Amino acid sequence: MKRAPVFVVALLAVAAVGGWLWLTANDSSDAATKTPQIAVQTAPIARSAIDDVREFSGTLEASRTLTVAPKISGQIADIAVDIGDTVTRGDTLVRLDDDEYRQAVNEAAARLEVAQAQLTQARSQASTASRTLSRVRSLNERGIAATSELDAAQADAASANSGAAVARAGISQARAQLATARLQLGYTDIQASWAGDDSARVVGQRMAEPGDTVAANTPLLRVVSVSPLTAIIQVPEQLFPQLTVGQSASLRIAGASKADFAARIARIAPVFDPDTRRARVELSVPNDEGRLAPGMFVQVGLVGRTLDNAPIVPRSALVTRDDRRGVFVIAPGSPPTARFVPVDVAFLAGNHAAIDTPSDLSGPVVVLGQAQLEDGMAVAPETVEAAAAP
Repeated sequence: MKRAPVFVVALLAVAAVGGWLWLTANDSSDAATKTPQIAVQTAPIARSAIDDVREFSGTLEASRTLTVAPKISGQIADIAVDIGDTVTRGDTLVRLDDDEYRQAVNEAAARLEVAQAQLTQARSQASTASRTLSRVRSLNERGIAATSELDAAQADAASANSGAAVARAGISQARAQLATARLQLGYTDIQASWAGDDSARVVGQRMAEPGDTVAANTPLLRVVSVSPLTAIIQVPEQLFPQLTVGQSASLRIAGASKADFAARIARIAPVFDPDTRRARVELSVPNDEGRLAPGMFVQVGLVGRTLDNAPIVPRSALVTRDDRRGVFVIAPGSPPTARFVPVDVAFLAGNHAAIDTPSDLSGPVVVLGQAQLEDGMAVAPETVEAAAAP
């Protein structure tokens, strides 16, 4: 009778152990049947208009260039401008020493005076010879003067008239020489003169100094128009049909992180270079603030295609499965699953991809952790904020 409590305690202990074993076995069964989930990060799919911007390397050039050179030879007396100076149409830029040309004007003027005096003399001689001829002809008609005298008088009159004609020609020659001498004297002042509606330009290069003796047509200064500038790029055949004169473009200085300048297509070459298979395109670039300069290397962005309401996914969402490009879209459920959707990418724009098909692509897409994913796998998604589409 005293052993009954011990027996009851033993039964209770066995029951407790049995219950613990049953619970443990049940927990193990649940763990065995639970589906493993792969941790991934997702981002939403955006929808907006997006441009396919193609960038091309190019160079800035002055839209207009004037090379200042003398029309005559001489020694430079003064250069009134230097690199960076602004000049307007009509400004005197360079002066040549004009002593020799002033002397040439004086000599030409003196020759004109001599020619005029010679004409006066020739006219007097012609008048005298004409009166003599009239008198001899009258005497000859009355039989007083011999025919030989008449012939001599006619010859003298003709000679005198020829002398007057030569004197008149000498005056014309002397006047032309004087005009040439004055013109050359005017060339000693070299002024800014160009065609076009721009009233001011900038000195871009100076190639001579006062005291230099230069020949005619020797470049002295280069004066350029820097507003607007011209950007020169070469475009491939596939983009050529999409370009039109007047089309807008973006421009950034080589090495800059973003495009800060606007541009517009001004001219498109109608032929392709047979070696590069590219065509020359010139763009007009406003430069009102003077932040750009000829010779700069630039990147020009041209819009090749525009999508109005395309699905846009982060570029990191694109994967390849069985040689097919696509994205993993999160399908709702318990647990959520990753569904592989093949896509056709219209173009890449920075860190984003514009999708052509399927056009109704929706739902969050996997952007991190998809390396081990296959279609239909369970996932534990964590949504991250995607960068704004360009």
